[in-house]
Amino acid sequence: MTSINFVALLGAIKDDVRHNTTAKSQVANFTLVTQRKAHPNAKVDYFSTYHNVVAWGPLAEAVQHCKQGDQVQVEGNLETESWDDKKTGDKRYKTVIKARNLTVLTEEINTTKTRAEEVQEELDAPF
Repeated sequence: MTSINFVALLGAIKDDVRHNTTAKSQVANFTLVTQRKAHPNAKVDYFSTYHNVVAWGPLAEAVQHCKQGDQVQVEGNLETESWDDKKTGDKRYKTVIKARNLTVLTEEINTTKTRAEEVQEELDAPF
């Protein structure tokens, strides 16, 4: 059986990146916000989706100075983490994107059309 677990997202960092250092490596956790255009009759222009991202080693270092609103492209795979809630004893789950490739795009925003704009133009184009 063949399967694919691949995610590619382009969005903005929701809050400042949280950094930790383990015995072996640096790790960064952040929330990436992506938006998609709403249906013409919707009450809002865009719908936002929030994605939990985990980056290790050099990828964690790449987002070290990122802050809220910075544009980032992330490629990786989905992983579901589980743990037991200490208060209730219930099993809890959280799906995260484990980054395998990461590009900070904020520097390019003022000088050239970003990939986000290109993708949005493609999405807005009629069939």
